[in-house]
Amino acid sequence: MRVLFAVSSWPGHYFPMVPLGWALRAAGHEVRVLCAPSDVGGLTGAGLTPVPVLDTLDVTQYARVFNVGSFYLGSWPYPEPPPHPDTGEPLDKDTFDFQQWWETTSARSRERLHRSIGSAQDYARSWRPDLVIHDLVAYEGPLAAEAAGVPAILHLWGPTGPDDGLDTIDGSNGNEQFTSATAMRTLAELAGQDLAERIYGRTEYVLDPCPDPVAPALRRGQRLPMRYVPYNGPGAEPADLPERSGRPRVCVVWGRSGTRTFGEASNKLPQMIEAATGLGAEVLLLALREDLRGYDLPDTVHPLVEVPLHLVLPGCDAVVHYGSGGATMTSVVAGVPQLALPLAHNSTLLTGRFTEAGCGLTVPNYEADVPSLRAALERLVGEPSFPEAARDLAAIAAGMPTPAATVETLAEIAGVTTGPVVGSAVV
Repeated sequence: MRVLFAVSSWPGHYFPMVPLGWALRAAGHEVRVLCAPSDVGGLTGAGLTPVPVLDTLDVTQYARVFNVGSFYLGSWPYPEPPPHPDTGEPLDKDTFDFQQWWETTSARSRERLHRSIGSAQDYARSWRPDLVIHDLVAYEGPLAAEAAGVPAILHLWGPTGPDDGLDTIDGSNGNEQFTSATAMRTLAELAGQDLAERIYGRTEYVLDPCPDPVAPALRRGQRLPMRYVPYNGPGAEPADLPERSGRPRVCVVWGRSGTRTFGEASNKLPQMIEAATGLGAEVLLLALREDLRGYDLPDTVHPLVEVPLHLVLPGCDAVVHYGSGGATMTSVVAGVPQLALPLAHNSTLLTGRFTEAGCGLTVPNYEADVPSLRAALERLVGEPSFPEAARDLAAIAAGMPTPAATVETLAEIAGVTTGPVVGSAVV
């Protein structure tokens, strides 16, 4: 069987797909990954074979766009303006013409997207896969499957489904351009309703790594549950982890995208660290050095550089992160109670599923301060119900079909589809 992956240019989107790629290869199947040139290093480092033909959308830029829209709508909750969509520097509202920028950039992005879809279709016709598996915003995937006449399977990266919002801060004043921006609505805004319906109309199957208590609702497609196997990028097991001291151990995580897309005002690392150390906890810290500029770490904080999260979490009593899919799902597998500081309104709704399951708490990033974080952490490490719920959720996750078992399901899906290869497809 030949399986073609299509991924958007954001490691957190395709890292959850890597173990399935391993399982397919281990079972003797061929795997190729349609990607942008910028993702070749990450994919080869994961042991997969990239096909760098996509001119995919700039995901960082589009994440910033929603923030800028929120700023102009008056619902931006941070004291400083959001980053400029292009430069990442603080936005100057007096000189930035958002409407003109959007018209120019969206037209250019539409051209890139159509060109990228055409390249994906050309490769699919040439390589002739039996299946195409794609992430939620790898828009090229479903149309590559259409060109090859094979099933397209959506692979979720965590607790975000196709009908969950992808917008950042809620545009609660009724302007729908930045409210309830599901993946389909976001694409329709960019490239037109017809193309969006062609893409999301092919959602027949959805690979979902979330255990039932926190799984997103699906309005389309058959859910294929698959155990989440953490892959947080390459890295060695840390040899210098301190011995347990009898204090609570808290892992503090600040990923690569938070400050880049939300600006310095969103960087709550000092507050996270102060809240944990104020409880007498020792802290294992995973963060970029530039996000710690000008901050002297206490002796009880142990920074770990380029260490995969799944190698750090076992043995921790709690984890603090900003609500990313990778940190959330890795915490689920490790059975560690989690405190989420979601950067965005929709992320607050998603992390709320873990609060409802009893294994976590949420403090919105834009409301977080030392007292609120300390109070939440004190509950997580002090109340037995949280670790018990986290262990229960981990046990449910461990009972889901493995990627290896899922390979058999995928082969069955591919076997019942014998449609002819489409000779041409117009985007």
